[in-house]
Amino acid sequence: MSSAGTRDDAGAQTSSRPPFVAVLEADALVVDTLLPVLDRFGISIETFRALALLHERPDGATVGEVGRRTGTRAASTSRLVDRLVSENLVYRRADTLDRRRIVMHLSQTGAERWQELVEAFADPS
Repeated sequence: MSSAGTRDDAGAQTSSRPPFVAVLEADALVVDTLLPVLDRFGISIETFRALALLHERPDGATVGEVGRRTGTRAASTSRLVDRLVSENLVYRRADTLDRRRIVMHLSQTGAERWQELVEAFADPS
């Protein structure tokens, strides 16, 4: 697939690839690069996506937000969250503004696991 493109007003390279081609290339990158590292850590793509979301959101995320990021249905998301809690990768807290709303946060163990993944990508050997 060609990566030919044009330059924008600031002179930066822009892609002229159709979005579908970009998605196919991204999918190949996930399969070829991400999945082997996750396999080494025994982490599913859903767990990776949940950890990524919580890493990006220090104020936490709801179960629904995790479900949207992971692409899982409500029952599967609940099981995923339960597993992450049991593995001490995340913890749940009631929202300070709305006690009915439960927010998940990355635990210290989860933050350490995330850092290990980052380092594994820096040195994929």
